[in-house]
Amino acid sequence: MDNFLVAATARFVCPGRPLVTALAAALVLTSAANAQNPSQLARIEALNLEVMKVGRVTTYQAPGDRERAEQLARRAEEAAAFFERELGVSFDFRLAALAPNQWFSPYGNDLPYGIPWASVTERLIIVPASWREGALIQGRDESYNRRMIEFVMIHEFGHIANKQYYHPTSTHEEFPVLWFEELVASYFAYAYARSTDPQWTESARKNWTATVKSYSPRVLSLDWGFMRSLPGPELAQTYGWYQLVLNLRVVDVHAEHGLAFLRAIKAFPFDTLANWTTESLLARLEQIAPGFQRWADTLQSGKKRPGNN
Repeated sequence: MDNFLVAATARFVCPGRPLVTALAAALVLTSAANAQNPSQLARIEALNLEVMKVGRVTTYQAPGDRERAEQLARRAEEAAAFFERELGVSFDFRLAALAPNQWFSPYGNDLPYGIPWASVTERLIIVPASWREGALIQGRDESYNRRMIEFVMIHEFGHIANKQYYHPTSTHEEFPVLWFEELVASYFAYAYARSTDPQWTESARKNWTATVKSYSPRVLSLDWGFMRSLPGPELAQTYGWYQLVLNLRVVDVHAEHGLAFLRAIKAFPFDTLANWTTESLLARLEQIAPGFQRWADTLQSGKKRPGNN
């Protein structure tokens, strides 16, 4: 996602906004991180934070945030170990847990970001160290807020895992078809969450379904280029809606195929990554998880709202 969408969405994100807006910001911004100037690690190191090692995860945090940083790092380490066992590949990454006064924009503007985001180039995930401030905070329930931050953090891990697992030697930082990049990153997050906290994932599914039903975007298309022309508030809601639609597709595919879906993607032709299109991807997805073409046709026709099963 280019910086136009990042900037447009960011202006309308603050604590207390509806959940769809918060998720829109988190996921628009994090997908755009792949296009950034690869200097984020240097900016983290310039903060002169503590450095700690939790398993394979190198963390950066202020002394007062050590406990929260360790909690997040242990969750990230557990997720990485889970996928290492299941997929047979070792994942290498860093984690910076930043207090609100340390938040900064990865996109060349002055807006602070209290939302998880990732630098795929530097294998770096930035996570807010606060359970009380940031765009994902939805009330005073710190346990719920932490769970939301952890889920989006593992989604960010999914972007890094996509690169390391599927196309580590390619010149592309992400898949050229954005909705597929986001779907696979969410698949990593959901698969891990489902394995560790199925009760939470069921609650999340219900919330995603209700939110999808509550909003009707003007354009129904897997070609997300149309979002460039949307005004800020509509962009936030529209992008968030599509992300939740992808989450619901992940729920359905995971219920039928589990982690075999991620393994099957490994056979896709990554040597021709630059030539991928929605149409070619749907044809391949139909072979490994029948129903993708019907899902896409239904979504883009508007005949049936996603989530209305």
